[in-house]
Amino acid sequence: METDQERAERELAERLNEEAASRIKHDSENKKATPEEIEAAERAFFEDDEIVTLRDRRKYRIPPCNLKDARRLMQLLKTVNIDAIILNFIPTDNDELDQRRQQDLFDVLGIAFKNYPHIVTKDNQGEYIINRDYLDEYLDLNTARKVIDLMIGLNGLKK
Repeated sequence: METDQERAERELAERLNEEAASRIKHDSENKKATPEEIEAAERAFFEDDEIVTLRDRRKYRIPPCNLKDARRLMQLLKTVNIDAIILNFIPTDNDELDQRRQQDLFDVLGIAFKNYPHIVTKDNQGEYIINRDYLDEYLDLNTARKVIDLMIGLNGLKK
């Protein structure tokens, strides 16, 4: 049996909770998440892999990055043109910069395909060795951009 004091305390607690919930619901700072934001958050939380098909007609699963790869990916995305992949191959007057830009693009793609030993292996120091010939043969420009966009989305990065 509830005493008058316990009942009063319970009613006060309920009223305070309702007021707090109402304040939070009606606060303009607490915008509602869009379905896309909810899906992206769930995918990152549950680590859903994205699936992409290369020109070899095989399906490849692209997982979210581990912390080491995510740091590397953020560094590489600063140097790679992701809006128009072909621009990474246009020669400039600086051959060294051209080679670096192309290698950075392949490094980004290598992170995506790191679970496929016919595309990416690791050397003794743990660095990725990318089979550029394979990617050159079976990855087109549109799919390369899609892969990079998927990696950005999977890892919650912003362009």
